[in-house]
Amino acid sequence: MPRKDDVSRRKFFRRASAATAAGLTGCSQPKAPPAAPASDASGSHWEAPPKQQGNNLNLIVLVSDTFRADNLECYGSKWIECSNLNKFAKESIIFEDAYPEGMPTIPIRRTLYTGRRILPYYYYRQHEPVQLPGWHELYNEDVTLSETLLAAGYSPALIADVPHMQRPGKNFHRGFRYYEWIRGHENDYYAMAPRVTQDFSDLFPASYLELPQLKNSLPHFLNQYKANFLRARKDGEAIVAVTAAKAVDWLKTYHKEKPFYMQVEAFDPHEPWDPPMRFLKKYMPDAKGPTWPEPPYGNIQVPEEGVKRFRANYAGEAACVDFWFGKILDTVRDLGLLENSVVVFMGDHGALLGEQGQFVKGPERMRTQVTHIPLLIRLPGGEQAGKRVKGFVQIPDIMPTLLGRLNLKPPPRVTGQDLWPLVSGETRSIRDYVVHAYGWIAAVRTREWNFSMVWRKDKYQGSYAPQLYDTQKDREELTNVADKHPDVVKQLSAKIEEYMASGETITRGSFHERAG
Repeated sequence: MPRKDDVSRRKFFRRASAATAAGLTGCSQPKAPPAAPASDASGSHWEAPPKQQGNNLNLIVLVSDTFRADNLECYGSKWIECSNLNKFAKESIIFEDAYPEGMPTIPIRRTLYTGRRILPYYYYRQHEPVQLPGWHELYNEDVTLSETLLAAGYSPALIADVPHMQRPGKNFHRGFRYYEWIRGHENDYYAMAPRVTQDFSDLFPASYLELPQLKNSLPHFLNQYKANFLRARKDGEAIVAVTAAKAVDWLKTYHKEKPFYMQVEAFDPHEPWDPPMRFLKKYMPDAKGPTWPEPPYGNIQVPEEGVKRFRANYAGEAACVDFWFGKILDTVRDLGLLENSVVVFMGDHGALLGEQGQFVKGPERMRTQVTHIPLLIRLPGGEQAGKRVKGFVQIPDIMPTLLGRLNLKPPPRVTGQDLWPLVSGETRSIRDYVVHAYGWIAAVRTREWNFSMVWRKDKYQGSYAPQLYDTQKDREELTNVADKHPDVVKQLSAKIEEYMASGETITRGSFHERAG
């Protein structure tokens, strides 16, 4: 388990960047290597994707960060109302067993945009608060979905409010000929935070803010968050509302520029959880007092009032995403685009909502609530609507699968697989298990088990006991049975080690072009 003082993502980020992080990252500050002579300058060569002609179907991809699979009826939701996405699911092909590979936000985008595995990944210091292995911009030699579609005659557009994608040095807008950043989430430097710390009594009870694990880190984060909140709400009831409005406007203006590819990236329902009151009231009609917007990343005993508010806040956020993504889907429908477009909805990862007394995500929390993601693909005319597809799939598979529906070939660097043999019934499985990693801890999931362990003991500086869950008897993955099944632990440890070893020669890269 993590050390007691590793209880907030803010403290964690700050310590990691100072090379003293314990537990989660285990990263030491790398020393700058001596400058290489010009004759030894290294780098890579970017190979342009081939020009090709497909079927000219449009592609629309909607991504919601931290959207649990079980927010939707088709994945077992019993309490969150997502009427628009539930309707969309009935028109779509439903992939029941989709999971990330590298985690969290930025590593996931690396796999989504390139169709390429990234494990084992490596640590490069970033000029930003987040310091994690695999958390960096695209390699120079990566070939993206947008670049591939641009070469095939598409008009690619990106509309995104994910703050980490926008930070200096990131290059996830490569290949897009239209891109728009919507600002203001989390600790984005969007509004100028006041020098004097603000009053946070409207956000948390004083007793919570004074917890030793939080009092030196949480107020610093809340100072930037509150300044952002006050500025961003001038543009709409929620940032996802602004993002959706931008996407609707783009569709109305440019939908005749066929074929087009539009990627919409919404950070919600990622924390802070601060839904508009009209959505919160569905889950907490008598909401009053502190709003409890930021759940803890550490193992903190949250009072009952906080637990209830965190869960209601998250549900309100998910419902808000559903409402505004519904506006995008309504526009697609009204413009007659459903007959000539492939439309996708997916999450990147989920979040704990109090299971085992924990919230949000983290290396030590790779259980079903965090790793199981929704993946819905709607074909033109609603072909195969409602079909449920079993079999493990991962985010690197999405790019080649979508290109296949456009009758286009993926670039040679893609390592993911086209999932259509699962859809057509040609095969029942393309892999027997999936591996994913968050920091220096990795997990392997089979049909019977979910097992996690430290995969880089030379990097990880905390204390983590392996976790093993019997997914058949314990579907919510609440009881660790590692001590009872040493043989299973040994077997699954070997699978993680084998998977990491298999990627050693293909997951490194360069950040610049080879010198001429």
